[in-house]
Amino acid sequence: HGSVSQFCNPLSGQCNCKERVKGLLCDTCMDNFYGLDVTGCKACECDAAGSISGTMCDARTGQCACKPNIGGRRCDECLDGYHRVQKGPSFLCLPCNCEKAGTVNGSLLCDKSTGQCPCKAGVTGLQCSQCVLQTYNLSV
Repeated sequence: HGSVSQFCNPLSGQCNCKERVKGLLCDTCMDNFYGLDVTGCKACECDAAGSISGTMCDARTGQCACKPNIGGRRCDECLDGYHRVQKGPSFLCLPCNCEKAGTVNGSLLCDKSTGQCPCKAGVTGLQCSQCVLQTYNLSV
């Protein structure tokens, strides 16, 4: 899939590779490209803020090397149980810290962009750790 034609250099055996493809037989993607198929290789496009600098993506799957608590093929989203906090051009993924007793079905997962946990009726707060006005005794 990676060569321009079926012919190669008769002396070296080097095939004429498509763009973003390397190797004697044009069978490997260049660094930061992945998924060699009939169209060639695709750019990994790892998120600079979420991926570990100086690392390469997986040449087969395109999976980038993510910083802690960060996921997604491009390292551009938080793992389950974490929410995104923007820090200038970068971002962090902080734990949800949901109060199990105050969430629907004891969920420990929050909205990945706001950090809001799914609160039971009568419960409020980002982590569902407070009773609404006129109520008391948050318990399981």
